[in-house]
Amino acid sequence: MNPWDDIHPIDLGDALLDRQITGEDGTVVGKVDDLELRAEGGTLVVDALLVGPEALADRIGGPVGKLLRRIGRGFRTQAPQRIPLNAIRRVEPTVVVTTAVAQATTSPSQDWLRRRIVDRIPGAGRAGR
Repeated sequence: MNPWDDIHPIDLGDALLDRQITGEDGTVVGKVDDLELRAEGGTLVVDALLVGPEALADRIGGPVGKLLRRIGRGFRTQAPQRIPLNAIRRVEPTVVVTTAVAQATTSPSQDWLRRRIVDRIPGAGRAGR
């Protein structure tokens, strides 16, 4: 299922990059940090959304990218999380993916921020109510 079947051309930076990713059940996954592209018939096609500080580091580059990569190593030792394009259900202000993909995709940096900072804010547990 491609949410952009009827739209040509599309600005991927505006449509996807830096948007919050959630599951259909409301599970927060993270943000779209980069895109995985492949060449197909002379054009580039989006294969997947990439989540994680390493993906963002690759996108930004330079000294800031190196810093993000170093920080990312503290959260995980594997490559960025990959969400295939066919897992996207709709693009609203957030990118909504299937519940199964949302629950299988972890964002260690988001988890760390939630545990170490957000959960310590008084009343943060009731923020969504």
